[in-house]
Amino acid sequence: MSRLYSQSFSCGGCGAALEMGIVASINADRRPDLRQAVLDDSYQRGRCEACGKDFRVQPDLTYVDAGRGQWILVRPAERLAEWAPTEELAQQAFERGYGEEAAVDARELGAAMQSRLAFGWAAFREKLLCAEHGLDDVALELTKLAVMRAVEDMPLGDDMELRLTAATTDALELTWALSGGDLALESIAVPRKLYDEIAKDKGKGWVEARAELSGGAYVDVNRILVPAEEEA
Repeated sequence: MSRLYSQSFSCGGCGAALEMGIVASINADRRPDLRQAVLDDSYQRGRCEACGKDFRVQPDLTYVDAGRGQWILVRPAERLAEWAPTEELAQQAFERGYGEEAAVDARELGAAMQSRLAFGWAAFREKLLCAEHGLDDVALELTKLAVMRAVEDMPLGDDMELRLTAATTDALELTWALSGGDLALESIAVPRKLYDEIAKDKGKGWVEARAELSGGAYVDVNRILVPAEEEA
């Protein structure tokens, strides 16, 4: 089931007291509307009635979609540096719910699911887009690395991330945006052929990067780019 609770906080614009229903767990099989709200970027958004400032509460939840084989632990974007210890927590949570520590029925579901970790709405939405368009997320992250190697004057920075924002049969749209925010700076149309070639390439060209990206639940180029902190 999907679990909701009420959270109180202050408006970042005027300081007014605000309250919103926050999701702690999404079961997309039972609540496909919540999955769609993540995909269309409308979930956990609001507007302060006092000053009119728009806001979005950062995600801190678990997501289950047995039909698409997805289990995702999602944390706020500002906790990205904690990816290594959080990855351990994610694996432990998956094992309790769908792994060796779970009931037989749950283990059967878990055998067909991938456990993943994401930080922020854009990274979370990207995982759902991968399932929507039949993309392997390891190959997608390798494609990002290929783009970073080839493109000059990239808007790199500690607060920047490159995310999949759309996909067609011919191209993948990758967008540079501020981490954890809604400000998109630049989009790149990457030929789908590049992704297909990388997805099929099991040779020496990507072997080290592929192994590193596949090292746990955190399948993201930031696994390579962002130094991990030791404590969650």
